[in-house]
Amino acid sequence: MKSLSIPKENQIKAWYLFIILHTMQVGVGIAGYPRLVFMEARQDSWIPIIITGLILHLVIACMVFVLNSFEKEDLPGILTKSMGKFVGLVVSSLFVIYFLLLFLSVIANYIEFVQVFIFPQMKSWFIGLLLLTLVWYAVYGGIRVAIGSSFVFFLSSIWIVGLLHKPITLIDSRNYFPMFQVGLDGIYQGVLISSYTFLGFELLWMVYPFINDKKRVGRYSQFAIVFTVAMYLLTTMVAIGYFSPRQLEEKVWPLLTLFKVISFPMFERFDILAVALWILVILPNLILLAWMVSFTCKRVHGWKQKYCLAVMIIFSLLFVSIFDDRQFVNKLTDFTGRVGLFLGFGFPFVLLPFAIRQRMKGKKKNAKSS
Repeated sequence: MKSLSIPKENQIKAWYLFIILHTMQVGVGIAGYPRLVFMEARQDSWIPIIITGLILHLVIACMVFVLNSFEKEDLPGILTKSMGKFVGLVVSSLFVIYFLLLFLSVIANYIEFVQVFIFPQMKSWFIGLLLLTLVWYAVYGGIRVAIGSSFVFFLSSIWIVGLLHKPITLIDSRNYFPMFQVGLDGIYQGVLISSYTFLGFELLWMVYPFINDKKRVGRYSQFAIVFTVAMYLLTTMVAIGYFSPRQLEEKVWPLLTLFKVISFPMFERFDILAVALWILVILPNLILLAWMVSFTCKRVHGWKQKYCLAVMIIFSLLFVSIFDDRQFVNKLTDFTGRVGLFLGFGFPFVLLPFAIRQRMKGKKKNAKSS
């Protein structure tokens, strides 16, 4: 597999990582996350969130160390250099499938949002077609268009968090007690539940070669994790404080339900508008994941990226048209989370010994040349 040589016009600044890593981690998962983590950790839900955040910081630090050790290589290039051509090809293909699973789970969950809250009779294939058309347009323009659109959507949607000010004023502080009543098993299960929700940082594996100031990659990646964890912590604590324990357990998407509290003279049901606006949160996920799938496929198999993208779009449209059952979507989401627990959180540490060996080789070469 050839090493990447990125033209200067396709390179981006490291500070974009703050935006794209954060947008990758905040999508469909945040809408239902407060309920899921509360069912495991109850009033101690803040503990699994903080623990998951600390684990993420460690994972990101490991990823940056590995990437810096192999200089300009992305994940397929690192795997080929570390494990050989055949094993590298197999593992890289597994990541293509994994990225595709992430993409399918995101689009399937958002289609369900739209059908439940706005258009119950609208066909899944039609909603999927509208979303996939936008994804095709953004990804076909290249990495700079994909990242630029994510930046625009981030600025267009971040204000939605400010709408939580109304539910915050209605919080009952008694809902936060009693604390420290959940055992280690509950905390552990809460951390596991968080695995799917916090996935998306794997984008760093593929976008790293496009960064022109690589010394700042670690800094902005860690900032993104801090911001993401803070947002999940905020939404979870607001949901716990606003809903009674029984109510929170019954709400499938607590965050979207919180928006029902908000009303304007010209728009009574703001929760419906919030679901419509949620497309600004979801689209960056879909665009960047589609880029990851098509670009990784190009790197692994040598096909043109536009062909990989076309096949993925057609397959995704067929998938959402056929598999639109709620139970199946839940199983897909759970399975993707379990796979991500290893490929996302665990795999960087598998590559760590290879990165250390690569650095030792580099030091020996420098010593001989000097």
